[in-house]
Amino acid sequence: MKKLIIALLSFVCLVGTACEDMLKETPFGVYSNENYYNTENDALHALLYAYDPINNIEYGARFLFNLTDIPTNQYKSYNKGLETSLYTWDVTPNTEEFLYFFKYAYLSISRANSVLENVSKMTNISGQLKQQFLGEAHFLRAFNYFMLVRTFGSVPLHEKVVESVNQGQVRYASIEELYAFIIADLEQAIAMMEVKKQQGRADKVAAQSLLAKVYLTLASSRMTGAPGYEWVQDYENMYSKAAQLAGTVLNGQSVYGLDPDLARVYDVRHQGDGIEHIFITSMSREGKGQEGNYSQLPQMFGLGLPTVYISSSLQGDGGVQTIIQPGQTCWQYYRVDNDFYHRFDDDDLRKRLMVTTIYNADGSLLAEWSEDNLSSTNPTLFAFYYPFCRKYADPYSNGHRTSANLYLIRFAEVALAYAEAAGPTAEGYYWVNQVRNRAGLDDLPPGLSPAEFREAVWNELTFELAFEGHGLFELRRINRVLEGITNKTVKEEYAYFFPIPQREIDLNPKTE
Repeated sequence: MKKLIIALLSFVCLVGTACEDMLKETPFGVYSNENYYNTENDALHALLYAYDPINNIEYGARFLFNLTDIPTNQYKSYNKGLETSLYTWDVTPNTEEFLYFFKYAYLSISRANSVLENVSKMTNISGQLKQQFLGEAHFLRAFNYFMLVRTFGSVPLHEKVVESVNQGQVRYASIEELYAFIIADLEQAIAMMEVKKQQGRADKVAAQSLLAKVYLTLASSRMTGAPGYEWVQDYENMYSKAAQLAGTVLNGQSVYGLDPDLARVYDVRHQGDGIEHIFITSMSREGKGQEGNYSQLPQMFGLGLPTVYISSSLQGDGGVQTIIQPGQTCWQYYRVDNDFYHRFDDDDLRKRLMVTTIYNADGSLLAEWSEDNLSSTNPTLFAFYYPFCRKYADPYSNGHRTSANLYLIRFAEVALAYAEAAGPTAEGYYWVNQVRNRAGLDDLPPGLSPAEFREAVWNELTFELAFEGHGLFELRRINRVLEGITNKTVKEEYAYFFPIPQREIDLNPKTE
């Protein structure tokens, strides 16, 4: 997991006279900000380079789940191996996930800053592309800071490219300042970008959706008294802004929508063209090199058996498909909590996104999940001790390489954000019921009070966004970490903000 980061855009070599005597080889060329940003293609590659850290194992490909879902009721360790300390909240400033998540978020910010600084100066690029690239860079910077502020609270604010070691030491901005910066970036992104769906990249709708979520976070955090948000002055105004932005996404464009087929949302064949996916990563089974170019998320969730077949439909009335290519064994790292599974309504199709039955290749029954399997002497049953998540299956995998991606922003999430922000209005009811009806559930009962309605929407968010890297963020913003996590002992000092990694404190000490 600990990778050497090779800086492709700049390379500085400082050597003395003795070194010059030893190094006789003449360099063919050096890439720097001065000679790299010369063409539209240069600008595009620099922008894609800024997106790249999100795919990394230590950021989006795995650690996002470690930091945000494992600490909640969604997962349980079952006292098995391969346990991150997040399963038990036995965390410190030296916890590995904190260090690398922090590092890769800032790596993406640094590269976004480079795009903003250099593409803005380019003259040999079309005005439309220039605006789009700059808008995406503003989005990326905001996205990363939103991840950081919800994870750590006050963090260093880098507004420009870091060109020297001394510039790496900057002040820690307050939570209020960080949100102001995020909002300004997203407003810029919305103004600059068009609606243009591209897997792995953001557009105007992604920026509108993220800004709606930012305002929703501010509103709910202040309303519920979540620590760190005492400075928010008018949470109803924040909810109003969230509703306006989310409403624009829901009703102001025709590219994205709520996919009527829940199974297709998680069908790896429709990650690029699915109407549900507003912002999604771009890992591919054809990717070369290291994980992050391709995904291994199916192996993280699946059973430790060489070949696992599941129903090809959520109703169980179709054929069977593999989680990954036959012969590939999964690692059982992300283990669904049995009690969390039982919280879903039996009629909820989202419950069937947790697999309780596995098959042979011919479709005949192989095994069924039971809580008693944990003590079984049958090796197949013993491996099937929790109902595993199928959201990241790729039956078309290239050996251990898959195209299973992270669903960073989905249309359903925006619909529920609108419902929460608008409250029990006709439109609020409409959108939460659209999400419920797709899952096979009846409408919410009419006549709910604003508090009751928002409670129902929060409950819906728990089920809709399960296993997608939102869990702890959702509990933090509604001030439910301590009471809402019942299968673990929460370390109270870190309930709402994890500690800044100790190595980062050593390199850039906090000053008052």
